[in-house]
Amino acid sequence: MRTEKKLTDKANTLCLYRILEKYSDEEHLLSMRDIIGKFADEYDMKIDRRTVYSSIETLKKLGVEVSEYDKSRQGYYLMTRLFEPSEIRLMMDAVYSQKSIPQKQTSDLIDKLQSVLSIHQRKNYRHLFSAESEKKTQNRAVFFNIDSLDSAIAKRVKVDFIYNQYGLDKRLHPRRKERYVVSPYSMVCNNQNYYLLCIKEGKTDLSYYRIDLMKDIRVLDKPIDFPASKVDINTARKTVYAFAGKPVDIRLRCKNTAIGGVVDEFGTGIRISSDGPEHFIATIKAAPQGVLYWTMQYLTEVEILQPQFLRDRAIAFIKDNSYKV
Repeated sequence: MRTEKKLTDKANTLCLYRILEKYSDEEHLLSMRDIIGKFADEYDMKIDRRTVYSSIETLKKLGVEVSEYDKSRQGYYLMTRLFEPSEIRLMMDAVYSQKSIPQKQTSDLIDKLQSVLSIHQRKNYRHLFSAESEKKTQNRAVFFNIDSLDSAIAKRVKVDFIYNQYGLDKRLHPRRKERYVVSPYSMVCNNQNYYLLCIKEGKTDLSYYRIDLMKDIRVLDKPIDFPASKVDINTARKTVYAFAGKPVDIRLRCKNTAIGGVVDEFGTGIRISSDGPEHFIATIKAAPQGVLYWTMQYLTEVEILQPQFLRDRAIAFIKDNSYKV
């Protein structure tokens, strides 16, 4: 791709870096002739060998790892990149699986992630796609929402927005006519969705709102109702299924087979003690409603022991089922 305006010699080093980044890797070395040709093709620049040698030395002084000239394979390549291919794959998988990122932005992010790889390495990912693209949000303003909320949190001011829910037509519709007005404190990623942690105007308890369900966010010139120092943000970020509520001590009796799910959800900081050959007791501190919903996945493996009100709620929850059993 030629530039519209011819570059000067001052751009030699940067141009060389981009050429090596785009076209070279350990399996695909660039000869001196290749590099000079790419300068002409990509940037309409005519350079000589001495200029290439000088630019390579400059890159090395700047900490960029360029291979020494390999006589057996005749060329140079970029030895390290901002991200390694395995790291790119990990981030691509995360983007694909994140339901809060719309499909269009998913494709854009994937292209940006792959841009740090050589064109040869990118071919390894050409057949990788989102397995559940139909679960991606319809709201294309997610990134704008995050930027607006981040600005409001930094400024310690309120925001208002229209909050949506899905209708039977599978489209988003406003949940109510009135706009929601909240004091924002933090954003958290939970169960493949982004949530705003905030306090509704006129309330004192923390609430969660899915950012992909927000539309028409406005940053207001009104200070938040409570200073962030008075809000237990760290505890709230650890809530289960983004259910707000005051964390309480909860004891669970679990089959040993449930240990993976318990650690995945609550982390390695919880207290665990043996309870016979096949069970263990897990003691956690979390918002009750979220734990209640989580235990429904493990009805045959996890039992709520304490507090009693949560155990009673779980029993009532199980009895009130659609199967009428």
